[in-house]
Amino acid sequence: MSSKINKPKLSVLFSNPNFISPFKEHFKANFDLSWNRLPFTPPPNRWTPLLSIASFPFRLVYKKMRTLSSSRNSDIIFVEFADQTLAFASKWRKSKMIVTRLHRYELFNLPKADWSAVDLVIVVNEWMGENLELAVPFLKGKIVCIHNFVDLNFWTRPSNKERTNVLSIVGTIYKRKGHDKAIVAFSKVLKKKNDLILNIIGNSPDEKFYDDLKSLVKDIGIEDNVNFMGYASDLKLEFQKSDIILSFSEHESTHLTLFEGLSCGALPLSRNWEGVEEFLPSSNIFTDDSDFVDKVLSFYSKEQSKCIKIVDELAGVTLPLFSSPDPREMMSKTILEKYLDFKKK
Repeated sequence: MSSKINKPKLSVLFSNPNFISPFKEHFKANFDLSWNRLPFTPPPNRWTPLLSIASFPFRLVYKKMRTLSSSRNSDIIFVEFADQTLAFASKWRKSKMIVTRLHRYELFNLPKADWSAVDLVIVVNEWMGENLELAVPFLKGKIVCIHNFVDLNFWTRPSNKERTNVLSIVGTIYKRKGHDKAIVAFSKVLKKKNDLILNIIGNSPDEKFYDDLKSLVKDIGIEDNVNFMGYASDLKLEFQKSDIILSFSEHESTHLTLFEGLSCGALPLSRNWEGVEEFLPSSNIFTDDSDFVDKVLSFYSKEQSKCIKIVDELAGVTLPLFSSPDPREMMSKTILEKYLDFKKK
């Protein structure tokens, strides 16, 4: 849209910037953009510190106030993750066009939003779209699938890809990510090939679970083969040094680290969470520990040149899902087109 034309005012509301940040510049091309980070206010549970429980009502009120003030002058409200913020906006800003993007966990605990006020829902895989429509039939015709974005210009493979015998699982350490299952399955691989290393990269908000993982490694007796890396200051380098990138999650929307790793020359192997077949062939999906062991051993039984060819062929088929056409351009264009239709009502 020409800069001489008044652009629609788009207010983007988010608590987690990780997935939406790559879209910012493309939004600016079509919209007068307001970029608003809100406090993260998950409902307290039994692991929540007492101080956080006591302050929760006040933080929630503050979030509501920020939501109202951030969206007051906008034409379009975009809510990253369909959570409490969407519920607030759908009830208080009905006259504005409302867009939200679902990533995964929201599908299992949809907010008490006024879905009739939501004009566009963006999902990041087709499985989510189908199941969201079943859960909220009113949204039929309002759901669009636009995949997450992977920056192939940044996530690059090394010029000389050498075998390192390193498998990595990357990301924030939650129970649903299955790190405990990864450790057990990896221990079974070691019984047949004991020169492999598992790097667990990422921090955990659950200190007890993190300590339990370390205890599990010690109890199994594989401390020399498992590294708890914590936060990686150079994640691209860690991907480049990995032969295999793992996902043991119970559920995911995409698990982008699989494909960032693939772009860096590592083979992605994933548990068969629902929807993963949209992104990976069956040869890269395991159903149980035995299947996982077989796939890892099969990979390492091949010459390195053959492994590189396998990874390159997979990258050629899979990575365009996250880059061509560019999801950032697609989302900005889709929202603009929807807004032009919205104005005609």
